[in-house]
Amino acid sequence: MKKQKIKICALTANRADFSRIETILQAVNKHPKLELQLVVMGSHLLDKTGRTIEEVKRKGFKVDYAIQMEVEGGNPVSMAKSVGLGMVELATILNHLRPDVVIAPVDRFESLAMGATPALMNIHVAHIQGGEVTGTIDESIRHALTKLSHLHFAATRKSCERIIKMGEPEETVFNVGCPGTDLLLQTKKLTGKQTLQKLNADLIKVRKGNEELDVNKPFLLMVQHPVTTEFGGASDQMTATMEALQKFDHQVVVLWPNIDAGSDDISKILRKYTTNKDHGAKLKIFKHIPTEIFVNLLRHATAMVGNSSSGIREACYFGTPVVNVGSRQSARERGSNVTDVGYDRIKIADAIKKQIDHGKYPIEMIYGDGTAGEQIANILATVKLPDIQKKITY
Repeated sequence: MKKQKIKICALTANRADFSRIETILQAVNKHPKLELQLVVMGSHLLDKTGRTIEEVKRKGFKVDYAIQMEVEGGNPVSMAKSVGLGMVELATILNHLRPDVVIAPVDRFESLAMGATPALMNIHVAHIQGGEVTGTIDESIRHALTKLSHLHFAATRKSCERIIKMGEPEETVFNVGCPGTDLLLQTKKLTGKQTLQKLNADLIKVRKGNEELDVNKPFLLMVQHPVTTEFGGASDQMTATMEALQKFDHQVVVLWPNIDAGSDDISKILRKYTTNKDHGAKLKIFKHIPTEIFVNLLRHATAMVGNSSSGIREACYFGTPVVNVGSRQSARERGSNVTDVGYDRIKIADAIKKQIDHGKYPIEMIYGDGTAGEQIANILATVKLPDIQKKITY
């Protein structure tokens, strides 16, 4: 009698967490003992964030179910309601799919639904990137997911140590590195000119007459998201960053913010600056940038500015100078290429200048060696799943 495959259900809600599980999906698909199920939800289905479910499909993954869960509003109330709606929809789908293990990635508000729903349904939960320290509500969600999960795939040794200190059995905690690093190291290397040429082909015309990027000129990369625990401050915070960027002649490639509470405030500031005749010409804004292009932007940027985890987790692999603004990535493990600064336009501008003048830093491989996806698939295929009823230890 043929042995039944272990059913692994992976969940993804946005472009960021998909990059954290893509190589896991690849490895699970290839593994003879595993069967992949894929549920796509959240901002993947929204036009305003680029409807990235199409990229998931373009990469060859079969989507078993898609969940509409995002409630309009862009505030803490809509975030909380979105989690509730996500749980309602996900419960029905998991009841149909009957997976052996659910993969719940990272730490965003959608992730709370991803971890709590299967845990309540007595399904084993495998958490990606637990044990890390940052700012905003992500910090609380990440640690809550650790306590809801049965298997823990951490990205660094220190993260493993924190998970164990939180009371999780050592035999359930694995230091595999970050699957996002796998993707980073797999991506085909392009020249700076080739990268900008590819970007120009998909340039979003945010205003009439928007010119393409000059492929022969240097550029800064800017990605800044709202900090949910500082709701109400996103407008001033984004203004400070934009004012600082105006002091430089560099072109600026801007990625649209995520949909956390406060994102509408950031979007309004971005629109204000792109329609300003004095500043808009050098700002090029994109709803979504495919991973293979974004990685090369990160590789060739004169510097990265903002508060994206890409500046912390990924830029170190290229030695790209980073100006990390505000508290969103507070205390996260980072390389020598990162300079931290508060929400002050003068200090941000000074930090950008210093990073431009410094140039590239030595490469530091902090978040794994590019084999996380394969390691995770092999562990899922061979590990003895712990009791569904967790026992608290100290």
